[in-house]
Amino acid sequence: MIKIKFIAAATFILLSFSSNAQKKKEVKKLHIKSVKTTVTETINGKETTHNESFERFDNNGNKTEETDYNTDGSFKKKVTRKFNRKNDQTEEVHYDAKGAITKKITTEYNDENQPVYETEWDGKGNAIEKTQFIYNARGENTSEIVTNGSGKLLRKSFFTYDKNGLKTEKKTVNATGGTIAVKKYTYEF
Repeated sequence: MIKIKFIAAATFILLSFSSNAQKKKEVKKLHIKSVKTTVTETINGKETTHNESFERFDNNGNKTEETDYNTDGSFKKKVTRKFNRKNDQTEEVHYDAKGAITKKITTEYNDENQPVYETEWDGKGNAIEKTQFIYNARGENTSEIVTNGSGKLLRKSFFTYDKNGLKTEKKTVNATGGTIAVKKYTYEF
């Protein structure tokens, strides 16, 4: 019985990943403009229906808006996104239950569509954190430099790759060079 439950759970997870991987392609192919999810529940013998979520898409299948609702149907939170003509996400704005901006993330790209700067802003428009992405001649992200809103260094991350271009290590250090974390990647072929 446990094996059957495990196999069923594993199958569900795999199907979820494969359907999500094709979602953008399907949204674009089918010209889906939005998806609204409602839930109908029976509580104490009484059936009630409420909105659960709403998603809006552009003509390229990019998700431009996500809205979540509480179980009573009231507005919970929203995220909006903007994209450039190459379909790179350039802005993401988070809103709270009152509709106020809580966070905004902007991303700038180089000519190879790689992010070069990502800035996080608070709800008042103040820069909180800025990340600079640095690449080598092969297009591999070799380091990231994170500063606070005033430009003070917070941390740096360095990436190493093997001869196949696979990432083998990410080392993160603080502003004084002390190690925060080392993450190693091992591949089996």
